[in-house]
Amino acid sequence: MQQQLELLGTPRDMAKELIAEFSGRALRNQIPELNRKAIGTMATQSLEVGMTFKSMGVTREEAISGQLDKVLWNAFFTHCESKFPPDTLFRLSRLREIADLRYPAEWNPSARLMKRKIIMHVGPTNSGKTHHALLRLQAAESGAYLSPLRLLAHEVFERMNDAGTSCNLVTGEERRYGVFNAEGKPEPRAAKVTSCTIEMVDLNKKIEVAVVDEIQMLADPDRGWAWTHALLSLPAQEIHLCGEPTVVNLVKNICKLTNEEVEVHEYNRLSKLEVKDTSLYGDLSKIQKGDCVVTFSRKNIFLLKKAIEAETNLRCAVAYGSLPPESRSTQAKLFNDPNSGYDVLVASDAIGMGLNLNIRRIIFEAVEKYDGSNVRALSLTQLKQIAGRAGRFGTDYAVGQATTLVQNDIPPLKRALAAPMIEIQRAAIQPTAEMLEQFSHQMPGAPFSHVLKTFERMSRNSDLFFSGLFRNMISTAEILDKVKLTIRERIPFISAPIQARDPIVVEASLKMAQAVSQSKPLAVDAVVQLPTKDSNQELHLDLRVLESSHRVIMLYLWLSQRFSDVLEGGLESEATQRKVRCEQLIEMALKQEEDRKTKKRQERAENRVKRLQAREARLSLPSTEESGEGEGEGEGEREGEPVKTSEDVMEDARTSLLSRSRRASNHSHGYEPRRAKSPNRSR
Repeated sequence: MQQQLELLGTPRDMAKELIAEFSGRALRNQIPELNRKAIGTMATQSLEVGMTFKSMGVTREEAISGQLDKVLWNAFFTHCESKFPPDTLFRLSRLREIADLRYPAEWNPSARLMKRKIIMHVGPTNSGKTHHALLRLQAAESGAYLSPLRLLAHEVFERMNDAGTSCNLVTGEERRYGVFNAEGKPEPRAAKVTSCTIEMVDLNKKIEVAVVDEIQMLADPDRGWAWTHALLSLPAQEIHLCGEPTVVNLVKNICKLTNEEVEVHEYNRLSKLEVKDTSLYGDLSKIQKGDCVVTFSRKNIFLLKKAIEAETNLRCAVAYGSLPPESRSTQAKLFNDPNSGYDVLVASDAIGMGLNLNIRRIIFEAVEKYDGSNVRALSLTQLKQIAGRAGRFGTDYAVGQATTLVQNDIPPLKRALAAPMIEIQRAAIQPTAEMLEQFSHQMPGAPFSHVLKTFERMSRNSDLFFSGLFRNMISTAEILDKVKLTIRERIPFISAPIQARDPIVVEASLKMAQAVSQSKPLAVDAVVQLPTKDSNQELHLDLRVLESSHRVIMLYLWLSQRFSDVLEGGLESEATQRKVRCEQLIEMALKQEEDRKTKKRQERAENRVKRLQAREARLSLPSTEESGEGEGEGEGEREGEPVKTSEDVMEDARTSLLSRSRRASNHSHGYEPRRAKSPNRSR
């Protein structure tokens, strides 16, 4: 707090004196804003925010701490307002004015001048809600599809153009076009529709129809602000919102701020979903073609893949969050193709959205996940969304099934899928780039990460909204604080897809920031190197490094859209070619992993045959010459029993070895399922 006051122009001694006086009065319960009633109200709001943030790994204690921070700051500034120096008081008043987020409906006046029609399409997974909205978009003279994922934006881009509706693609990393002139050059303005990731929508372009997918995401603490801004600011005559019924009342309340009515269309699931009473009891050999096993760590995905292939002889495709969307799509196609040889999918919760999958049965390896700091139960929304991927209308799996690997997880799964969804009460909100720039000007010399922390503490919201998490922006700002960038250059960087926990991405982001700072062109090969091979050398690939390299390339392409004078992007650029090459290498790495496992299985089989042959040689019966002519019966034979041939001995040995191998298989492939007793098994 003292550092904050000094950055606002308060002398150090005065800052210490004000803090000491405020602390003393607070301890004597002389600050009205900090009385028991006020703290009780704050705690209630914190619990509400904590429920919203729970799926993001934010604990109740962290939510209360964040709210308490805001209460303390507001109480301090209110109490000490009359004692601040004039310069500090002016800056403080200006900061509080800029950080006032209570009236987001006023942020885009052009949208308020339109009479917009809001139509909601709500229902569970596999209910056809988005399909109906896209049919309306396809018939429009102008429109936009706002996607939660780049993968979905690509899918709609291809769907629209295939149906004869010209469509452009706009994501943070790339631009593609649906109309070209006679010379083969793109004409961006000629396309009727734009398919984009939601953060990239043009809020200044008036259109006839907009489709916003997964509208319940407006409660997401990290990205929900983009859905809220789209709902309030899209200049479209018709806005079709697709998502869960849990958000209907919140959307209606938000639209009361804009004097707009909401029309609701409800949809039922097109295919039946059955929740099984019994699990697999930890037995991976029960996994069948069309199954999808869901687990929540990258390491576990590959251990399960190895274990399932060893137990069932079924090949497994994989899908998880750090796998590039293009590679995820390729793996999904392999799983969906009945002739590909890939019969099972092992995936993370990344399958909950964005992939069309023909799944017969969802099998939860667990119903809780580690979020980076704690092991927590999956939310109702996550369980319902993932389980709902089983069964797909119009496929061989019209009736979907959901179960678990161990029996202990069946009761919580059944309770979750039977429970009504919890209504979403508040939507995330975040300051615009212009607000952050104005706020920063009032704190000259302050590190930008400090500016963001101050904004977060000082922001005010109405009952319908909460401030989205600043944690990703702050962590990125801290990485770049030592790089000399202007405020306008920093703001795109804090919104960029920089994964602070990936050192390869962090190092590359610093190089790109320094290049922007110096206005010095930077080629993509200066930040990422892909493996190459000599003609006589086999290429050994590290999947983790390739995933990080892909993140670096995507970051380069994302920033190239904002700093084109320094970073070269575009469809024909070297960066795009590197992206394609990296995705090919990732597919090769997945294939190499598959080949290594196949080779190991072959080696184990060959070793087993050698052991059996050696045993056969040891157990083979002596010949007539060796045993003595005329003895008639071999040693140890009983009257009436057939003589065992070498083939019989071989088969007995093989059966014994396979039995022992199966008992030890779970340990040999590294995956050990949690123990669960079957009622049909004795102790």
